[in-house]
Amino acid sequence: MILGIVYHAALSLALGIPWMVQDPSANKSIYVFQSWVHGFRMPLFFIISGFFTAMLWKKRGARALVWHRFRRILLPGIVGAITLVPVCNLVMFKAVLDGNTRRAEMVRSEPAEKSIWAAIRKFRSDVVKTHLDNGYAWTDLHPDYQTTALSWAAINGDLDSVRLLLERGCDPSIANPDGNTPLHASMFFGHFPVAEYLLDHGADTQKKNKNGESPIDSLRSDSAFAPAVAGFLLLDFKIADIKHGRELIEQKLSEPKLGVASSPEANGLQSQSPQVSQSPGVSERLQAFGTWIATYPAFSYLWFLWFLWWYAVCFGVLQWLIGWLRSFWTAAPIPWRSMKLHSPLAIPFWIAITIIPIYRMDALGFLFGPDTSLGFLPAWHVFAYYAIFFLFGIIYYLADDDQARLGGSWRMLLPLTILVIFPVALEINVGTFGLRDSWISRDWIRPLSVLSQSLFAWCMSLSCIGLFRCCFAEPKPWIRYVSDSSYWLYVAHLPLVVAIQSQMAGSSFNGYLKLLVISALSIAILLLSYQLLVRCTWIGLFLNGTREKWFKEPNKPS
Repeated sequence: MILGIVYHAALSLALGIPWMVQDPSANKSIYVFQSWVHGFRMPLFFIISGFFTAMLWKKRGARALVWHRFRRILLPGIVGAITLVPVCNLVMFKAVLDGNTRRAEMVRSEPAEKSIWAAIRKFRSDVVKTHLDNGYAWTDLHPDYQTTALSWAAINGDLDSVRLLLERGCDPSIANPDGNTPLHASMFFGHFPVAEYLLDHGADTQKKNKNGESPIDSLRSDSAFAPAVAGFLLLDFKIADIKHGRELIEQKLSEPKLGVASSPEANGLQSQSPQVSQSPGVSERLQAFGTWIATYPAFSYLWFLWFLWWYAVCFGVLQWLIGWLRSFWTAAPIPWRSMKLHSPLAIPFWIAITIIPIYRMDALGFLFGPDTSLGFLPAWHVFAYYAIFFLFGIIYYLADDDQARLGGSWRMLLPLTILVIFPVALEINVGTFGLRDSWISRDWIRPLSVLSQSLFAWCMSLSCIGLFRCCFAEPKPWIRYVSDSSYWLYVAHLPLVVAIQSQMAGSSFNGYLKLLVISALSIAILLLSYQLLVRCTWIGLFLNGTREKWFKEPNKPS
C-alpha cells in the first residue's frame, strides 16, 4: 500500500506516462522505476490478500469470511466511492487545468526551429521541411504523446505539413503505438481538409486501433470529449468547429467514388443522409445505459476493493458448496490440499497460466505491467489475472509451508530479478533502452513480452515473500502500526499526492528530489491524519476493526 503511494507520486515524473500532472522534470529513469513497481506490486498484494482470506476462512468459516469482507472491504469501497473519489476527481481536474496552462505557456514560447513537433504546432511547413532535410525520420514518435509526425500534423490540422510528409513517402495510414492513424485523428477533431486529403491519397478507413476502433468510429464518437483531449494536447479547438468539420467529413464519405456509401455495413456508415439523425430506440438506450453502468469508473483508484470483494464471495461460496457436498459424500476431494507449491514444476505452471490473461493486456503499447479495470463490470482478463495471484495466496496458506521453502532463495532471486529479468522484460515490452529491434524479430516481440511480464511478476513477488519472511518474522509494534495505518494511507492518498504534484511541477528541482518530497510529504501528512483522526476513532474501527485483538497473542507472528 505504501509502495502504491510512491508509485503514484512517480507518475508525474515518469517521462511518457499520460498522467494528470506532466512535470517538466520528468525523466526516463523514473519511468523505469514506476514500471518496476507497477509490474509486481498488485500481483503481490493479491497473493497476500488470498493468504489472509484463507486464514480467515480457516478460523471462522465461509459465512463469517463473507460478512467480514462485506464490512471491511465492500462498505469502505462504497463509502470511498461517494466521498474520496469525487474529491480526487476535483483535484485531478484542477491539476489538469493548471498543468495545461503551465505547459501551454512553455509550448507557445518554443520556437519552431527547436523540433519538428514545434514546427507543426506553429503551422510552419517550411521549417518542417528543414527538419526533414536535416535527417529527421517521419517514423519517429513525439516524445510526450507517442504519435508519428503525420498523426501530429493531422491532430493539429496542418494540411501543408500533411502534404509535405506524404510527398516525402510517408504512409497515409501509418499507425502510432496505440494503433491510431492520421485518419483517426483528423476525423476525431473534425479537420475536414486534412481528412479529405488523406482519403484522396488512399488512407485506410477500415484500419483499427488497439481498442478495435476504426476512423469511422472516431468520427462518430462523442464530440463533447474532443475538447478534453485537445486540452491534454495543449490545443485550442471549439466544439462547434469540431462538429461542423465532422459533418463535412460525413458528406465526403457518402460520395460513391470512395466506395463506402455503397457498402455501409463494411464501415459502419448509416444508409441515411449524414444530416439526418435517427433517435435511438428504447432497446438502444437501455443498452447504452447498461454499457455506461458497466464501465463507469465509480471506484477509481479503489478498484482493488471491488475485486477483493468478489474474490472473497467466490471463495466463500465455493467453500460452502464443498462443505455441503461433503455432508453426504465424505470422500469428496478438497482441491486445495492436493496442490504442492514447492515442486519444481509448480512455479512454471503458475507463470504459464498467467500468460493467458496477459495476452489481452498492453492496450496502449508503451506501458509495462498489467492493465487496470475501473468499471462496475471488470474486464475479464484483468479480473482473471489478479484472480490467479489471489488463488495462489489461498493455496499457499493451506499448504502450510512451515519450512519457508517458498521464497527461500530470495538472496539469489531478488538481485537476479531486479538486475536481469526486469531490464530484459522492460526492453522487450516497450523498447525503453533502444535495443529491442536489434535483439529480436518483430514476430517474437509479443510472445516474449507476455512471458517476460509473467516471469517478472512471479519472481519479484516470491522474492519479496522470502525477504520479508527473513527480515520481519518477529512481531514488532511499529510494523503492526504501519500495517494498520496502510489501509487508511492508501485509500486517502491520491487527492493529496496529485495536489502536491501540481504544486511541485512549477518548481525548478530535479525529478528525483521532487519524487522524494512528494512521497515523504504525502506519507507524513497521511500518518499524522491517521494518528489524530483515524486510529482511535470510528473511522479506524470501520476500516480495521478493534485493534485490541491484535495484541491478545503477543507470541504469535503478525
